[in-house]
Amino acid sequence: FAVDYAKVRAHVKATIAAGEASGRLPVLLARLADTLEAQVALRSRLISSLAYPALLILVALGVIVAMLLFVVPAIAEQLTGSGQPLPLLTRVILALSNAVQRLWPLLVALPLLGGLGLWYWQRQGDNRLRLDRWLLSRPMVGGWLSALEGVRWARLLATMLSAGLPLAEALSITAPTLGNRAWREASQKIAAQVRAGSSLSATLPLLPNPPGLLISLVQSGESSGRLAPLLESAAASLDRQLSDRSRTVLALAEPAIIVVMGGMVGVIILAVLLPILELNTLAGQNLGAR
Repeated sequence: FAVDYAKVRAHVKATIAAGEASGRLPVLLARLADTLEAQVALRSRLISSLAYPALLILVALGVIVAMLLFVVPAIAEQLTGSGQPLPLLTRVILALSNAVQRLWPLLVALPLLGGLGLWYWQRQGDNRLRLDRWLLSRPMVGGWLSALEGVRWARLLATMLSAGLPLAEALSITAPTLGNRAWREASQKIAAQVRAGSSLSATLPLLPNPPGLLISLVQSGESSGRLAPLLESAAASLDRQLSDRSRTVLALAEPAIIVVMGGMVGVIILAVLLPILELNTLAGQNLGAR
């Protein structure tokens, strides 16, 4: 979500040039500042909403791996030295602990190599475009990504139109600022069709998985001659939807992560305690028999 200033530069230059030509430079600079500030605020909210669940998962996984690497092996000899058959759950946890001890370098290297491989792959040819299209077609994730790109697209396009730029030129300048390659390519196609005489609302289906709210407000804006204000309204509404959706997902994810990870820790503890409880029960029965 880092700001790519090389992509933003054309949009900033176009706004300043249009403001100087129209004599509305102070107003348009203020509008441009608001647009960039809103983009940074949206990124910050999304990053902060994802940071806590990610940290929670990392800490929980660290605790589980530490138990398998240090706690379970420390008592494994005591559990196996009793000569009594171990419960199935205990045997599974001991086998998992042995596998983690033998393969932990591979378990650490695999995510790193996978991440590097994905980074290298998506930089080759049109792979990034294919990846972005695939992500946009996924349930839930696709709608979230489309709304994120829709906010950026509508907000920047509204700023360009408010600066007095023609619609086709505004679309051409807005397209390179989009992070999703599929939306970028579709926006460039829309600009070409608008330049050829098509209306914006007629070409919006070219966008991959476009938000319905954005389509409706663009149609209303074109029919009423208020495209820029309604694009701003669309961006604000999609921004609120993203924030609300992020809060909802976060509210559901936190207890779910705690329950799942706590359950996994509980299973390991139970696997350790079961043989001890069976030994105590057996010892009590032997004493009773005497």
